[in-house]
Amino acid sequence: MIVRRSLTFLLLWPVLCAAISAQEPTPPTQVGPNVKLNLIAIDRSQHAYDELTKDSVTVLEDKVPQTLSGFAKDERPVRYGIAIDSSGSFRTLLGSSLNAAKFLIDSNRATDETLLIGFISSNKIDTIQDFTADKSLLTGALKNFKVEAGQSAVIDAIYVAVQAVAARNALDPAVRHALVLVSDGEDRASYYTLDQLLQLLRATDVQVFIVGIVSELDAASGLIRLSPRTKAEHLLQTVAQESGGRVFFPRSVSEITEAAAQIAHDLRMQYVIDYQSTNVKAKDNFRKIEVKIVEAPGRAKLTPVTRPGYFLIRPEVKANKKR
Repeated sequence: MIVRRSLTFLLLWPVLCAAISAQEPTPPTQVGPNVKLNLIAIDRSQHAYDELTKDSVTVLEDKVPQTLSGFAKDERPVRYGIAIDSSGSFRTLLGSSLNAAKFLIDSNRATDETLLIGFISSNKIDTIQDFTADKSLLTGALKNFKVEAGQSAVIDAIYVAVQAVAARNALDPAVRHALVLVSDGEDRASYYTLDQLLQLLRATDVQVFIVGIVSELDAASGLIRLSPRTKAEHLLQTVAQESGGRVFFPRSVSEITEAAAQIAHDLRMQYVIDYQSTNVKAKDNFRKIEVKIVEAPGRAKLTPVTRPGYFLIRPEVKANKKR
């Protein structure tokens, strides 16, 4: 009798387990955040390529491949600032810089808005014209840029300008934010550090496009120091890369105009990538992203330009210092 009951129990055990499992709630499937990522594809001549397809792009987050849920051309309005170096070292370059700014303004669509900032030293970063879509106001305000003496504060200027741009329609996902910097990149006396600036760039998603006119900087280096030109180039390249923007180093007036034309294009012709992150176990608040463009027969090799990652929880950024 005991043996028969034990055998019956063993036979019924899988059925009982299935019934118990059916009554237990199924734990929810964990998903990561929905990520939107801007992308510019450039060829070997540094020109943008505008005919990419979804199948041409792969995205890795913390080295794990992600499945794209969306891929399209980004046609959102752009709210962007133009920050122009007005320090003494830019005396002979200001005219060409203002011409580049005018080219950018003339390229604005009716829905775009632009902010003009002139900067010299840490305590001389001025709004020349607040955000407006009025091209006549913007081009007229270019006459107010004046070269003055002072210790150039490039990092401070970018920091303040990025904050001003990020604050414009900050909660509106239908708007893209950017900054165009025209400078030689020689920082002499900034209050903020480069690390603080990079933290701000990662937290705000403001793309920075740079016309780095470094040709007049000293290229001579010492045994233990980089040349002023090399230091400036490194600073500008780092800012552009961390923000998902681009930097150009023109060597002539015609190349300054070409750089402005490339930036005008990039401001208004990018791709936007969407994916649902599967990265649910990562402990780091900053998630690293790598975008790859698949090579295709008959098409030149393309290099992706995008930001290097995103914060799961965006940190608070330091407010502007009192001036």
